[in-house]
Amino acid sequence: MRSYPSLGALVLLGACGGGPGSLPIALTASPTSSPPDAMACARAKLDTLGYAPTSFDQTDLRLTVHKVDNSVHRGNPKYRRNIDRLEVESTPGADGKTRLNVIGRTYADYSTERGPTEVEEAASANVRQSAQAVVDACGH
Repeated sequence: MRSYPSLGALVLLGACGGGPGSLPIALTASPTSSPPDAMACARAKLDTLGYAPTSFDQTDLRLTVHKVDNSVHRGNPKYRRNIDRLEVESTPGADGKTRLNVIGRTYADYSTERGPTEVEEAASANVRQSAQAVVDACGH
């Protein structure tokens, strides 16, 4: 009888959610304001939530922010902290309406032999709440 270890790995991968594509949270809204106004609203809301800007593209209205979460602890001595990241994009839609896209991700930060290493995990409750708060505040 032949063994098929790769088949077992595929079955296990399928049972565990299919890989990193299911990790972030993605929300979309159609605000009545213009794309620059929706982005200004999102920037203001994220500032009040304690997120620090990582990058901002004023031409394409894309914003990335991050927030360090030191409240999570793990038994792994290489684990340092969690980092929550949000990506916000405000674009005019084909129908003339504004589209506000918010993607939330969580990374575990480890200190390894190669230096700091970030591993994407399922979106934390904090980043989910923050993404929803941006959509609620700026998506109407």
